[in-house]
Amino acid sequence: MATSHATRSRVRGQRGALAELGNWLAELLPPPRKVAIVTDRNVAPFCLKAAESALKKAGFATHALLIPPGEASKSLKILGNVWDRVLTAGAERGSVVVALGGGVVGDLAGLAAATLLRGLPFVQVPTSLVGQVDSAIGGKNGVNRPTGKNLVGTFHPPALVVIDPDLLATLPEREYRSGLAEVIKYGFLKAPELLDQLRAIGDYEALRSRPEVVDAIVTRCALIKAEIVERDLTESGERLLLNFGHTTGHAIEAADSFQSLLHGEAVGVGMIAAAFLGVDLGASDATLPAEVSELLERYGLPVATRFAPEELLPFVGRDKKKKAGKSRWIVVQRAGSACVVEDPPSESVLRAMQAVHQREEPSDSSPLRGERV
Repeated sequence: MATSHATRSRVRGQRGALAELGNWLAELLPPPRKVAIVTDRNVAPFCLKAAESALKKAGFATHALLIPPGEASKSLKILGNVWDRVLTAGAERGSVVVALGGGVVGDLAGLAAATLLRGLPFVQVPTSLVGQVDSAIGGKNGVNRPTGKNLVGTFHPPALVVIDPDLLATLPEREYRSGLAEVIKYGFLKAPELLDQLRAIGDYEALRSRPEVVDAIVTRCALIKAEIVERDLTESGERLLLNFGHTTGHAIEAADSFQSLLHGEAVGVGMIAAAFLGVDLGASDATLPAEVSELLERYGLPVATRFAPEELLPFVGRDKKKKAGKSRWIVVQRAGSACVVEDPPSESVLRAMQAVHQREEPSDSSPLRGERV
């Protein structure tokens, strides 16, 4: 998976890669060899001991920090606890922070690394599908505020990303499905062949029974992300496209107070809203909303939200992609082709939100069958 290019060279992936964590890290960083491993209480029983063993064999002294699982941990309170515990453990310049977990752990640990002692080296070891195909690679990190998601954070690229598909074996079904929303996102943005592959495989159960296919999908998505990040680290241009579905998705998560929804579940509904917006603006193929909905439903992901437009719009108005007071939306014209639309008409945004608002349980004839989020 690694190449000689800057970001891509930091991404190393294979089955059993966790056992190589210490050796690969030792190649990149000189002593002192102190490592703080940030993980959560769901992940730790499955792979913390293996990570500690791999690091200790390579001469690293390790200290593990466990945080509560879930989006609510992306808070200043938990971040402060991580800061204090890393410092109390004797962190110094050159100490390393390792994120062992999904997107929440990666975001929080990355922000801790970026700010401790004015910046410590950082390693991502994603254990979730959404982490392996997307969030672990880009160097974005942050915490949430009541006004919105990821509104406080930094860009702090990891020194190393270790992708081990074996770690997905213990991933709960709902978490796995949530990660597939990001895979579908990449298909519509950059890789239509991924969509064809997902349709041909059929459904979630068939996909999960074919590890070689999962490996190929993870590698393809990780490569797309790494190549884009190399060209645009700070999300000032092309990288904005990776936010397809995230404007509405983040608003849904914030309206839910980051309590019960998974990121991919909300982003999937956000992609449908963005598809409706594109059609309303005359920028997207008329079939796009149905195409997005069909794939999400096929893999057991929600296609509507219980939150009404008036509940979501305040959070959309505070979206972190805004610039000069103007909102920016990602619109897919057709699979493989996307663009940024600046400040679309408010009535178009409202209609897009209404299109994914499910007021009551749908009938079999509804174009938006499936669970609500």
